[in-house]
Amino acid sequence: MPNSVMRHQSAPLRLIALRLEVPELEVVVRSPNVVEGWRLTIQHHDGRAPDQIATWVRLRGQESAQMTTIYRRAAESPLQLKHEIPAERYRAFMHGVRQLNFDKLDDTPNIPWIGADLWLLERAAGGFHHDVILAPDHAEGAHATLIALLRDHIKEALRAVNP
Repeated sequence: MPNSVMRHQSAPLRLIALRLEVPELEVVVRSPNVVEGWRLTIQHHDGRAPDQIATWVRLRGQESAQMTTIYRRAAESPLQLKHEIPAERYRAFMHGVRQLNFDKLDDTPNIPWIGADLWLLERAAGGFHHDVILAPDHAEGAHATLIALLRDHIKEALRAVNP
């Protein structure tokens, strides 16, 4: 079992993927031709929208990224939407996360575990995996910049649907 799964702080967010039967990101990036993958898991604390998981991967020889977003629905099977993230937005996102040194970034400090939306942002490539827990309404500094990068360049991952 990967070390990231063992972090107790991320367990409630990882449970969303388990419930939706979404394979771990480390498994996804081992698929043929996948260069790297990202995943954003969103838990809405007040139920205004269903929990959601967006996974986007860049394939060998492609500049754009392919995204699949899965939404949890109470009475029905999960809703799945597919998107392509254009190359220029994907490159801008990647440039921004490199500048933030995402691979060494820690979780948002002083996360309000109750009464706040929580995001789990993961990156995996080869045998590497890193994740960061974000509370978007309470983020400052590098964490606020990371949230802005997602909102500006990977907006498909943030689209909520009605419950």
